[in-house]
Amino acid sequence: MYYYGDDNIILYSVSAHEPMAIFEITTWFRPFEYLIVMAANNVYLPLWLGVLLFCVVGATILSGLACEFLFERQLPKAGWLILGLANPLLVFLVSRVTSVTQALCNLLFAGAMLSFISDLRWLRDQPRSGWRADRRGVFVNLMAAALFFTKETALAAAVVLPAASALIRLKARRLSPMFLFSLLLPIGAACAWTLIKLESPIFSLLDTAGRYGIKLNLITWAENLIVTLAFPVTPLPSSFIAFELLRPLWIIVALASVILFVGLLVRKSLHQSKIVLPLLVVVAACAPMILIHSSEIYSTMIAPFAVSIVLLFGVSKMRWPSLAYGLLLYAASLGNGIIYCSGNDFSLFGLKHLQYSIYGKGQWSERTCPIGTTGHVAWDGTAPSDLPGWPMIRGRIICIR
Repeated sequence: MYYYGDDNIILYSVSAHEPMAIFEITTWFRPFEYLIVMAANNVYLPLWLGVLLFCVVGATILSGLACEFLFERQLPKAGWLILGLANPLLVFLVSRVTSVTQALCNLLFAGAMLSFISDLRWLRDQPRSGWRADRRGVFVNLMAAALFFTKETALAAAVVLPAASALIRLKARRLSPMFLFSLLLPIGAACAWTLIKLESPIFSLLDTAGRYGIKLNLITWAENLIVTLAFPVTPLPSSFIAFELLRPLWIIVALASVILFVGLLVRKSLHQSKIVLPLLVVVAACAPMILIHSSEIYSTMIAPFAVSIVLLFGVSKMRWPSLAYGLLLYAASLGNGIIYCSGNDFSLFGLKHLQYSIYGKGQWSERTCPIGTTGHVAWDGTAPSDLPGWPMIRGRIICIR
């Protein structure tokens, strides 16, 4: 495994000690990512893998607990075992340095949702005031503020969560001074993020022709919503999309999975109206994936929630089919890992390999340092070559064992 593609710009930023380099070239403003990789490079670069694993495990646990609070039922032990690895994109999520910011985003979102849901429950059952009553709302605001500086796909969550929390407290007449003061954190973070983004001349959400511009098309929004839900709940490797004949199979199974999943949510919502608001918050948090661009890696933000919901109601009522579903998710994760690590030349039953997402040529044509044997990276700005994948940067990354 090698660093490649977007990994190279992060390694350049860290090795050249240029924290704003990524923003100047791509408009990505992700200070947490830079600080984490910089700290790892100062000690031993592959330590970022440990941060990834911590974030993935933490997001999974917090998401499972949030669903338990929401539906007021416990996930069986078998369900927790399935949930641990039942992520079809797990290998990709924990094998690239560019995934650090996505994993951190997932962790903060899961923690914010758990605090939000438990705060709703506390406000309904405990008419108290003080730190015990306000701490959950404060945590929501704190994590929402941090979300602004993880990944752009978390912007909707960073706005919706504190706004929903404030409206609920306003309706319940529980807007304490402590909560109002903490609300300044996401407001300040939003202002800072906006001012920083406006410094970039190439930043525009209104560029509807660009990949990351808002798409003013209802059909596109519906497709993106279905795809966003399909990636985490479809018990087939998403890498099937990259192969002729297997792509239609994946689409059929994905549509069936989404229909069953949405049907389950609608049925539960009709019987438990109090779950509607948190579910709407999750959907609103997915707005960038729906209105702008959907992706496998973006869907990992809601993957533990989706799988937790299925297992909460499946394992207790249909144990063996649910366990079989979990095993299929395991197999999907393993299959994606094998195909991803094998690269663009991987042949599956001789099927034509279609260009798609992470299963492309960049892994091999733009690679720099091997992940396992590179302990540190440095920058040689005098080298006449270009940074692989980034021809506007002159120089090369030095891989230090």
